[in-house]
Amino acid sequence: MQVNVEITSKQIFKDHEEGETHKCLGKIDYHNNGTILEFTEKYEEQELKFKITILEKKVITDRNGQAMIFDLENKSHSILATPYGDINLEVTTKQIEISKCDNMIEKIYLEYEIELENGEKYDNVVEISIFYIKS
Repeated sequence: MQVNVEITSKQIFKDHEEGETHKCLGKIDYHNNGTILEFTEKYEEQELKFKITILEKKVITDRNGQAMIFDLENKSHSILATPYGDINLEVTTKQIEISKCDNMIEKIYLEYEIELENGEKYDNVVEISIFYIKS
């Protein structure tokens, strides 16, 4: 099913906040054991391909082959590839909200903390709104 996707993200550091909003075209597929949302976000001069698996109590994002798991019960570890090398990070999920209307997902809200291998920590808030395209 074709959808328009709007992603708003905010990084909250000790002394400042940064945020941005992107809109893109995607598709969403509903399965018995979860939902898959796929879209490509154009960011600066690159394309970020997202595949988001939405389960009952967990959200798994895959961005250009880099996975992050958002799970309220368990911390997760991930590797962030940067132009300067890979950085290990730990994700502590604080909140997951999946808003639905007629069993169709309309919004995904994630609030989590990232701790980098050097000990730096910051909070993130990501809100993904899904708008269904009527055919």
